[in-house]
Amino acid sequence: MELFRFSDEIQTAYERLPHALAIYQFIDNQIFAIMLSDGYCELFGFEGKDQAYEALDKNVYHNIHPADVSRINDEAYRSLMAGDTYDIIYRSRTAGNDDTAEYKVIHAIGKHVDMENGVHLVHVVYAESGDQVTKKIMDLQESVSSLLSNMPAMTFSKDVVTRKYIACNQAFADYACKETPEGVVGLTDFEIFDKETAQHFVDDDKKALDMNKPYIFYEDVPDADGNPRRFQTTKLKFMDATGRTCLLGLCQDVTDAMVIKEEYNKKLENAQNRANVDALTGIRNKAAYVEFENKLNKTINEKGWVQFAITIFDVNNLKTINDTLGHQAGDQFICEACKIICTKFKHSPVFRIGGDEFVAISQGEDFDNIEELLQYFSEQNNAAIKSGGIVIACGMAIYNNEGSVSPVFKAADEQMYKNKQYLKSLQ
Repeated sequence: MELFRFSDEIQTAYERLPHALAIYQFIDNQIFAIMLSDGYCELFGFEGKDQAYEALDKNVYHNIHPADVSRINDEAYRSLMAGDTYDIIYRSRTAGNDDTAEYKVIHAIGKHVDMENGVHLVHVVYAESGDQVTKKIMDLQESVSSLLSNMPAMTFSKDVVTRKYIACNQAFADYACKETPEGVVGLTDFEIFDKETAQHFVDDDKKALDMNKPYIFYEDVPDADGNPRRFQTTKLKFMDATGRTCLLGLCQDVTDAMVIKEEYNKKLENAQNRANVDALTGIRNKAAYVEFENKLNKTINEKGWVQFAITIFDVNNLKTINDTLGHQAGDQFICEACKIICTKFKHSPVFRIGGDEFVAISQGEDFDNIEELLQYFSEQNNAAIKSGGIVIACGMAIYNNEGSVSPVFKAADEQMYKNKQYLKSLQ
């Protein structure tokens, strides 16, 4: 998975925040810094963001007291698994200090955010621990409000109890047909929009409040003048410095972009389908197998256990047919073998991963009957050796908590090779 990247406008706005804010991404149990604010650089003594990014790329625990690293790591993963707030106090030196410099005490508070496509971020606010912590958080709230006001997309915040708008930017004010953001503040949706549209917004607010991650969705709604609009909307609940539960919203007008995207997705889907199909046999190819393997590995990582079997097939005597009868006959030979495999493993995805090599990944009914399926190939091979038919060597392995697909594939391949040698000895 690649590092997540905000749009240039949002990245720049975050980085210009005068208070210490960092956004990290979790990838394969590792933590990467993807956004560091000016306030972060100042608090930790970096001369600039380039120096800060470089230092954290080398070691995300840069200048932290060695005795505190394990506590920070434990708290990060505890809060991640519990879906809870990240909250810890630790010691850190200023960037560039030598080993004799004193540590200062840092208070870090973070919130986990799940984005689209499996991206997991954590937003962390830093402050020197002491009497100034509350003031710094209040100042950060003002900075975030300023950030929202300057975003090009429509942004707003609401009080979830009164349902009144607390703040918004000019883009949202324009959508609400108000001259300024001040014209929106203090009003409810029912005081701005028609009844149906207002109820739609209220229903979406309720869904967002029931979630522990951003609620991201597309919606078709009119503006206050009744003009149709299509948005990609993100809503997220948060608690302000006074303890009030609020709702943050970001709406991007994607009316034109969605038409282009839908056309692009259709073309991309067609191209991907062509790219994942074996031209000779019409079944899925090696690229499709790699994609399927990656998805299965992801399921294993998420659930810890998946029941499946891998069977690898190798068509014997293909080289002899190519050499004696020609490649056209060899291609027909492969297609006939493919038909046999797919007919028996009809409940399993079958892939052609090499010239004469196929693989089936079995779950459900085929998994339950895997021994019967293998017995069929054993009997079919014995008959084919006598009659001169198609001989298909095969080997199978069952997932047994190895942690990934690769060891299962290797074990099946070893069994297939043994079966291939055995069958050759009979011919």
